[in-house]
Amino acid sequence: MEFATLEDIIRFAVQREETAYRLYKTAAEKATSIAARKMFEEMANEEAGHKHAFENLNIEGAEHYTFAERPDMKLAEYMVDLPFREDMDYPEILRYAMKTEESAYKLYMAASEMTDDPKLKRMLTVLADVEKGHKLKVETLYDEKVLTEM
Repeated sequence: MEFATLEDIIRFAVQREETAYRLYKTAAEKATSIAARKMFEEMANEEAGHKHAFENLNIEGAEHYTFAERPDMKLAEYMVDLPFREDMDYPEILRYAMKTEESAYKLYMAASEMTDDPKLKRMLTVLADVEKGHKLKVETLYDEKVLTEM
């Protein structure tokens, strides 16, 4: 996907955050465990917050963010992209989520390289870090609930 301007990136990011929000709301409804439901609801709320931040370019909150050191299970790298469907089953939701979080991370990191504005660069790298954390959460859940049950 090519972006000519930062506005193109922001427009795409808003759409991506909306899709992720819907995905996590659907996943929360389909989750069989209370812990997974709660995690997906929290992730949906975070995605809604990201969308709001992009729509309003609210970069002030990024100044107080502390970056986390996270392992990378790299499960998403072995997953095939799936189109989003409302009727996805639980393993498909997790696979879709891994890929979207991975692509969001890459998008935000690439976008951060396209700006010289230090505040916007910080906001984009913060969002990338959050998406990396989401990817780890989903990969962990996939490992525990799908791979171990095969």
